[in-house]
Amino acid sequence: MKKELGFIRARGEEQKEIRRQQIVDAAAALYAEVGYDKVTFSKIGRKVNFTRLNLYNYYPCKEDIFLTLLLQDRWNTLEDAQNTFSGAVTDRDAFCLAWAEMLLRHQRMMALFSIANTVILKDASSEMHKRFRLEISQISGELVKLVQEMFPAFSPEQASLFVTCESSYAMTLYPASLEYKKRMHIEIFKDVGSGTKDFASLYIPFLQVLLKGLE
Repeated sequence: MKKELGFIRARGEEQKEIRRQQIVDAAAALYAEVGYDKVTFSKIGRKVNFTRLNLYNYYPCKEDIFLTLLLQDRWNTLEDAQNTFSGAVTDRDAFCLAWAEMLLRHQRMMALFSIANTVILKDASSEMHKRFRLEISQISGELVKLVQEMFPAFSPEQASLFVTCESSYAMTLYPASLEYKKRMHIEIFKDVGSGTKDFASLYIPFLQVLLKGLE
């Protein structure tokens, strides 16, 4: 007879970490199905056959689960960037295109990051909030190092400004993009106003201007 996860007590930190990851994976699956707003703590519990009480043994709230997911996605984005780019950039247009394509491989990260400060962190635990800030700072620091390798003429301050500006614009731009609206099944009005554009067509010119301004 198959045992329900909710009735298996995790013993040892390794088993607890497995349970935590199962919970995060369940939240990710629900997010893909119904979007952030419709995911509830109870739905996550049911997805992994956990009682609500058992779920509290691992996470105090839905927000902490999604911040954990977002951090995992952000670390994955950093790893992708480190694997994709190496050495000094010789073709800036090619770099801008490749950077935009790299970000588009991590669309969930951009979508969640765009609501992290306005929605998710508001009800997250203080402990998770601090962890999120610390790890995001660490990731940004690694990105700054990568940018300095790609643009050796940049000072640490210029490299840091590039990371801050490109990230801020990407997370703001993505929720208004064609890619996001298609993924979220949001109606698209092509002939209203300036119309909905794809992410790269707006992000690449921004990167080109940003790099020019940092010279």
